[in-house]
Amino acid sequence: PGSKGGGNNSDLESSTRNDDVGLFPALLAGGIAGMAVDAILFPVDTMKTRLQSENGFRAAGGFRNLYSGLFAAMLGSAPNA
Repeated sequence: PGSKGGGNNSDLESSTRNDDVGLFPALLAGGIAGMAVDAILFPVDTMKTRLQSENGFRAAGGFRNLYSGLFAAMLGSAPNA
């Protein structure tokens, strides 16, 4: 009485529980998430490294080949995610 939600708390708790997710789907989701993060942040990290180079940004490669080595980094991150 007095609540405007219309439902009870047990409905909310049962809809947000993840007890039925198996091990393989959880591992797969973690691997995909880790690879997605690497795909997004890899070129940013490459630019940061080139900006910190003693030779200067342009001599270190500039904006060329920002994604070079991305595949190897993604394969390495999937098991660790």
